[in-house]
Amino acid sequence: MEQIVFQGRIDGLEIEQVIRDYEYSMASRHFHDTYELYYLIEGQRYYFIDRQTYLVKAGEVALIKPNQIHKTSMAGQSFHNRILLQIDGVRMGPFLEACGIGSMETIYTEEAAVLSVPEEEQRHVESLLLQMQKELQEKQRQYAVGVKLKLAELLLTLVRCQRRLPFPKDSQTAQTWKHQKVHEVAEYLLNHPETEESLEEVAKRFYVSKSYLSRIFREVTGFAVNEYKNINRIKKSQQLLQHSTYSVTEISDILGFKNLTYYERVFKKYIGITPLKYRNSQV
Repeated sequence: MEQIVFQGRIDGLEIEQVIRDYEYSMASRHFHDTYELYYLIEGQRYYFIDRQTYLVKAGEVALIKPNQIHKTSMAGQSFHNRILLQIDGVRMGPFLEACGIGSMETIYTEEAAVLSVPEEEQRHVESLLLQMQKELQEKQRQYAVGVKLKLAELLLTLVRCQRRLPFPKDSQTAQTWKHQKVHEVAEYLLNHPETEESLEEVAKRFYVSKSYLSRIFREVTGFAVNEYKNINRIKKSQQLLQHSTYSVTEISDILGFKNLTYYERVFKKYIGITPLKYRNSQV
């Protein structure tokens, strides 16, 4: 069973509450250019973010930065009730800064992943989320401002929670052998984007069979091993295109693409334009 409790949006923000009671796993190939805030009201879920899998429990918040790979999957019982916010940093950022919250990076720090909201704050967080929904449903005068003000208060609450309960905590990471093995492989691919190792060679490096690695990696991340490697290569190449003087050909070589044509094809697949057009657009 899937029950969509609420869906609504204003410019720069989308909110959705869904209750599911079946073996649901988020669709694969999932990353986007918005900030995601995932609050779990009931149940528990595995949440793969970037390179690590976390066990998210009721009363916890997952914070996903733009273009981070992420995927949820079942952990124990299938029932869960969650609220999801997609926040456009470009559109919402100036308002939040005017409120004194700071930039989105104030909340979505490099260390941010999963935050446990103290029990005494959970009711307040859920109340703010429900008030945002109410504003969107009733659409009274200046309702968009009301939604933004509630969002600012929500993010301020989370900033205060971060300072009281620093994260990540080791206890939040998934401890199963499967999730730990995927983490090891993902960590290796992130740190060695230039590797030209085949799937078989990567599997051998981590003492598992090619077929087993292929299966568990897709189950946990939503991506094939080679897709995951290419996405992180492209992210690295974006940084080099923006902040280095290397030519497009040199970047292709540095990141281990077999030739320039293949690099350009992969880059365009994920970014939508060629590397050269991307570099020129950043000037």
